[in-house]
Amino acid sequence: MLTSLVVELRAPEAVTLPGHVGRASHALFLRLLAADAPDRAEALHSGEGLRPFTCSTLVGGRRQGKLMTVKPDQPCFVRFTAFEQELAKWLAALPGRLPATVELDGQSFNVVRAASDPAGHAWAGQSTYPDLSGPYLLGRLAPEPRIEFEFVSPTTFRSGGRTLPLPQPEQVFGSLLDKWNAYAPVALPEETRRFVDECLAISRYRLSTSAVAFKEGGLQVGFTGTVRYVAINHDRYWLSVLQTLADFAFYAGVGYQTTTGMGQVRRIVAREGADHR
Repeated sequence: MLTSLVVELRAPEAVTLPGHVGRASHALFLRLLAADAPDRAEALHSGEGLRPFTCSTLVGGRRQGKLMTVKPDQPCFVRFTAFEQELAKWLAALPGRLPATVELDGQSFNVVRAASDPAGHAWAGQSTYPDLSGPYLLGRLAPEPRIEFEFVSPTTFRSGGRTLPLPQPEQVFGSLLDKWNAYAPVALPEETRRFVDECLAISRYRLSTSAVAFKEGGLQVGFTGTVRYVAINHDRYWLSVLQTLADFAFYAGVGYQTTTGMGQVRRIVAREGADHR
């Protein structure tokens, strides 16, 4: 099971926040989880390696320089995703147990509603690993050689101690493959990396760089915008694997610091009538 939950918020009075509050959103996620499963929340907080969830920053408000102001009449939201079975089940059931108010970076917000149904919000959704992989890997859909992403929040990668703020195919799909194989019931082949490295290229992009400031004084530079990838080898199986991972990106996020607001991404549907979210 995979879940994307959008929690819509309102500020009871005008507030000023840092421009990026991904760490505060992450803290809120863990507080909500701790109310139901304190041991799991502690394990996710103190553990290392890949995490089976993502947290957005606060979306909405008005940004001015390094700060963001939110007025009572401005709708805003945070988004949480989970792509591990038990955590995704908990997240899907969370709307009925949300408190009336939540805190972000020391500021109180009223909870308006929460949605995990895409009919309720474009960034909400639920799926399963078989539902993502079946249409392509079982042959019900012919996989296209193109994949286009919208990177909505700053996205970057870490490799060899360096930050790589570029949407290189091997970084994007390698990140997705790592997460899929860590949490899906059936792994995808590691040879996917070779196909991506040898046969997938960037054909079009519109990108800008953006710096995310954290409270500790650290600065992460990432990219936002749209990127289109095209495969020069039209092997049906490998294209099916890539299309599956592209759909997975909506829940898994891409790259570094996805639990603190970075790497929020969704695919751009190229084929009319198809749902590739």
